[in-house]
Amino acid sequence: PGERAKVVHRDDNLRPEGEFSKRPDQTWAPGERANVVRRDDNLQPEGEFAKRPDATWAPGERANVIKRDDNLHPEGEFTKRPDGTWAPGERANIVRRDDNLKPEGDFHKRPDQKW
Repeated sequence: PGERAKVVHRDDNLRPEGEFSKRPDQTWAPGERANVVRRDDNLQPEGEFAKRPDATWAPGERANVIKRDDNLHPEGEFTKRPDGTWAPGERANIVRRDDNLKPEGDFHKRPDQKW
């Protein structure tokens, strides 16, 4: 590929004249608010206010209970459940079956370790 040409920076004749003016430094201050104006009202109480009467607690009045007679009467004797004593339930005997597993050969034991 071809070689790149070198960049040529030309001088200019622009120079700053005079002083630069900066923004003045400002510190925070709360915003200015108008004072709160409270207007007088024209509402005046006339007479006395009606208050709730002070009453102590008392239970409410209940009407007497009225039990009416009915014409339902039991006929005959009532049979009760017979009183029985507790006895364990009947269980079948346990049947142990013989197994067909027989050991064959010698068993290897773990060697005893002395502490």
